Amino acid sequence: MKKILTSILLVIFFNTNALSENSYVFGGIKIFNYGIETGDLQDLNQSLIDLGFSSSTSETDNTGVGFDVGIGVGLAEGVSVEAGYVNYGTLEIKTTLTGPSESLTTEISGDGVTVAGVLNLEGIYLKGGIHSWDFTGTVSTTKGSSSQALGTGTDPFFGIGFADKNFGYSFEHYIIDDGDISSVNVFYRMPF
Repeated sequence: MKKILTSILLVIFFNTNALSENSYVFGGIKIFNYGIETGDLQDLNQSLIDLGFSSSTSETDNTGVGFDVGIGVGLAEGVSVEAGYVNYGTLEIKTTLTGPSESLTTEISGDGVTVAGVLNLEGIYLKGGIHSWDFTGTVSTTKGSSSQALGTGTDPFFGIGFADKNFGYSFEHYIIDDGDISSVNVFYRMPF
């Protein structure tokens, strides 16, 4: 699916000459909330206790900083199509184990490509489309670290916010197989 979305991105990019007066590049900063709940951490801790540790305590601030960049093509007044790349930031979970004592740091990071329709009427910004995502997990211990692919997929995402001609602020919600993530965004669009 990433190949299909990347192909769509390239088609939009190479066809922008015909619509150049309504084309733009965009980019912005995203602060993600990964939706990790207390029960999720308790499940992690129990799985480590089941491996033979005496106790396990995990914590996370549930946030990460990412970004997106891409290109948009205006189809009509206030209506455009965007394709881009998104970095979902990094979720960090710190775990302290006893019996034997050990400290673990788990980092989950991901990226993806997006294709979306955008409606921007009188400052109200609505966005909806699909994102093809890929996440990797890295566990670091006192004896080294190990990385593993956590999954890939293609799911819908939605956004709402406010935008003037070039700047915008929005909230986006990304659906991912087992758990959704959301972000608060600040972005800039530059016509070309």
